[in-house]
Amino acid sequence: MDLSPARSLLLRRLLTLLLAFCGATAAQAQQAIVNLPSADITPKGRHFLMHETQWRPQNPGRYWYATNFYCYGIGKNTELALTTYNSGTPQAPNENIGVGFKTAVPLFQKKSSQLEVKLTFGQMLTYNLRGAGLGGFTYSHGSLVLPKTHTRLTAGVSFGTRNLFKKNTVHPIAAVEQPIIKHRLYLLGEWFYGKHDFGFFTPGVLYHPAKDHIIVVAYKIPNHPANGKSGLVFEYGFFFGGKESGSHHGDDDLHHPPAPPQPDSKPAPKVTAAPRPPANAPSELRSVVLE
Repeated sequence: MDLSPARSLLLRRLLTLLLAFCGATAAQAQQAIVNLPSADITPKGRHFLMHETQWRPQNPGRYWYATNFYCYGIGKNTELALTTYNSGTPQAPNENIGVGFKTAVPLFQKKSSQLEVKLTFGQMLTYNLRGAGLGGFTYSHGSLVLPKTHTRLTAGVSFGTRNLFKKNTVHPIAAVEQPIIKHRLYLLGEWFYGKHDFGFFTPGVLYHPAKDHIIVVAYKIPNHPANGKSGLVFEYGFFFGGKESGSHHGDDDLHHPPAPPQPDSKPAPKVTAAPRPPANAPSELRSVVLE
């Protein structure tokens, strides 16, 4: 089939775009799956900043809320966090600011390193900006990666107080992360069980347009009508500063001992044997040379 010059140019551009999209550059992992903290840790000395918009454009229950995350990696599989929650319209009674940490401890590294088993726990101390006082968000979960499909499964429990969750609650949490194009495109799903303000199932897509940049598009579905209305979720985040980590899962770099010094590669000098004196030389000369 013959292609016109215009169609040929369009095809080349589409192929170029597809190759760029499918590039295999290792990407930094996200610090939350959508809202559920993930098993990934910001590399030591690096910063991570993300903005999240939750938006329902239609009535009934029209809303727009913003949450902003900041993390800093301090090493030892730990990051510090600063988060502002639920600023927007209509004004939310659980608008908060929180500070805390997250630690993800790798397990069974010698026996089952390919499973990437981790135990993650974290704590946010929250202050309600609408007069509801101090509270907290505490969580812990285990995660592993299935070797053949590279699917990461996460399950655990979290505890939240009234000032952020609109009620005191202890509830299961779970998530799945499935790579579609390695280091580029992932399918996500997270779930907070229960009747509270975080009680939603949220499926979505994560895309890395570049190594240090993350875009998430998702849709939140309430477990119960009392939890609120469904809506769209948009997130954009990026890493900056510090040294880039060798692991896109956010673990600290391994320190390897220096290699032993290599022997000098120059060839050894060639030793030339002294010439033997002629047989008819004086005996004194023959003895000097042979010595």
